[in-house]
Amino acid sequence: MSWQKRARWLLLVVGVGVAAAVFVTTSRREAPPAQVPVARVDPAAVMESSGAFLIQMKGERATVTIRADKQLSYPDGSSRLLGVTVTSMRQGQTFVVTGEEARIGENQTNLDIKGNVRMRSSDLDVSAESATYSQTEGVVRAPGPVTFTHGRMSGSGVDFTYDETNDLLSLADRSKVRIAGDKTGSQPIDITSGSSVLGRRDQFVSFERAVHIIHGSQTIDAESALGDLTESQEHLSALELQGSARIETPAARPGELKLMSGDVINLTYYEDSDVLQSAIVSGSSSLRIAGDSGAPERVLHAGNLEIGMAPDGRTVTSLTGRDRVVLDLPGTKGQPSKSVNSNALVASGAPGQGLTAASFTEGVEYRETGGTPPVKRTVTSRNLDTALNGSLGDIREATFVGSVRLRDENGGTAANAEQMRYHVTTGQVELTGTSPAGIPHVVNEQIVVDAARVEMSIEGSKMKAIGGAITPVRTVMQPVKADAKDGRRTPGIMQQDRPINAVSTELVYTGGAASSAEFTGAAQLWQEAAKGEVTKVKADKIAIDSKTGNLNAGGSVISTMVVQDVSPTTKVRETSRSTGQAQEMIYEDALRKITYKTKATLIGPQGDLRGETIVLTLGTNGQDIERLEATEGVILKEVDRETRGDHLTYDAATSEYKMAGKGKLVRMRKTGPDGCSKLTDGSLLTFSRLTEILTVVGGDQTRTQTSSETTCTPAKS
Repeated sequence: MSWQKRARWLLLVVGVGVAAAVFVTTSRREAPPAQVPVARVDPAAVMESSGAFLIQMKGERATVTIRADKQLSYPDGSSRLLGVTVTSMRQGQTFVVTGEEARIGENQTNLDIKGNVRMRSSDLDVSAESATYSQTEGVVRAPGPVTFTHGRMSGSGVDFTYDETNDLLSLADRSKVRIAGDKTGSQPIDITSGSSVLGRRDQFVSFERAVHIIHGSQTIDAESALGDLTESQEHLSALELQGSARIETPAARPGELKLMSGDVINLTYYEDSDVLQSAIVSGSSSLRIAGDSGAPERVLHAGNLEIGMAPDGRTVTSLTGRDRVVLDLPGTKGQPSKSVNSNALVASGAPGQGLTAASFTEGVEYRETGGTPPVKRTVTSRNLDTALNGSLGDIREATFVGSVRLRDENGGTAANAEQMRYHVTTGQVELTGTSPAGIPHVVNEQIVVDAARVEMSIEGSKMKAIGGAITPVRTVMQPVKADAKDGRRTPGIMQQDRPINAVSTELVYTGGAASSAEFTGAAQLWQEAAKGEVTKVKADKIAIDSKTGNLNAGGSVISTMVVQDVSPTTKVRETSRSTGQAQEMIYEDALRKITYKTKATLIGPQGDLRGETIVLTLGTNGQDIERLEATEGVILKEVDRETRGDHLTYDAATSEYKMAGKGKLVRMRKTGPDGCSKLTDGSLLTFSRLTEILTVVGGDQTRTQTSSETTCTPAKS
């Protein structure tokens, strides 16, 4: 068959096929069912889809994934996601944000999430009404109210920001943070502030604007606070408070810190705990120490302070202060208030004991004021070392060192020394010193004392002075003032208006209206009169009672004084020196009587008188001899006479001696110019110094010899 014939058959077949197809397509058939319109979420969207999934890659690693129940696309290129979950993975951290709705910008880098927004990571959970997320910045912002939890930390605030790159969480306003207690027993911490930042990567937390922290019974206030977190971020390891910083513990027990304040306070805490370990307070620093129940607080001021705490977080175990240190200790129960000023302070102690010692240095001024009765005294020195009863506010003992000066304005006492130890609870003082400029020197209205060591009451009313190996105690008893109201008297054998000097190895003094002084050990007491005459008493011990004006001396007594009596030669009253010796001397001022006891000797205008006891009575001027009496083994030696007996009396008014014997004769031996002596014996012998008339009387048991026995001493060839 030719090709033309085959072509005609092919065209026929095609034509038939086309006709059949046209018939099929144009023939009558049943109408399909009507379509139901799709429910649109937003008519403005150009496309809506379900189960959206977006992913952002960085290299081969997915950094951000976005899942949504629905996705709506808009003509401007933006997208709207419903039931959205955003997962961000940066620096090994996974951060998930969920919300009811989110909008994605045209460039698909910013998300605006609204409705029950929740942001979570492994240890962080944040809830807000809305949030924005910038993929390029890696920052989540949640305007409006926010709540969050982070381990033991939880809180709320306004305007939350999370910086993924730096792992920073911040609240811009009305920040409230709570750190819950833990199983170790640490108490919760509540922190309110204007704003706050939590740096998880760098392990810090900061607070700004009116920071207020409540930690158990403790409150902390500052303008700002910056805290370092432990590695677990469960505790603070350090906290810096700036701007009018203060830490207050209203329920502090006596001796504990009640208030700490300053421009800046830096706190450190014991490892993995909320227990305070140390504090550094800078700028206008102040500490308040709780007193006993109902008692005022003790206050410490300084330019800068450093405080160390025991593991209990309440007991102070070390304290250092610099620049203008001032410690104020208000008085209680009638006690005076105390204050200490210096330029530096170092205090130390131990757990369970508190502070046990404190040293104030670089110029110290200590004051006591008020109290009952009121006092006003000051002590200055280079340094001050104190012994404490567990607290800086409870000083048990104070030792002042270097150029010590004590001034008691009410008591009138002043003292200088190289060192002064003050027993605060008893009011006793010990002054010591060895250098010439540092030897203790004490002055009050009644007495002046210089000694190697002085022990006295702080007001100077009672005193014990002890001399050194070389230096004795030197004392000056001040003259009695004419207008003195205390009734104090100087012994009448001395003048009232002139000072009395003394040296001894020890002095015991009691002041006041009933003042007394007792000098012991090689004691000497003397007074120089206006005309140069000296009255002196030497003994092992000398005691003066200024209330009565009495004087007692004991042990190898030697006294020298000025007396007056009528001279047998000139027949007028003359002044002469009288020297007495005995084992004991007693002067009774009311009777103006001096008694010498035990092997007594008195050398004066009457001659050399010896006896077991000699009694000399003076006139009102303390010099006129009125009466003289001697007993037991009496010997009176005059220029040319010697009289022996058992009892001698001399009456200055008549210038008459009377010598009596007890069971033996009285004997007088008179030596003439030729060396011949005449003996006269009798039981009673009376002799007038002015007329030289001798009367001898016999006794019942003795023979009276009116005739004289004469002996002569051979003349020297």
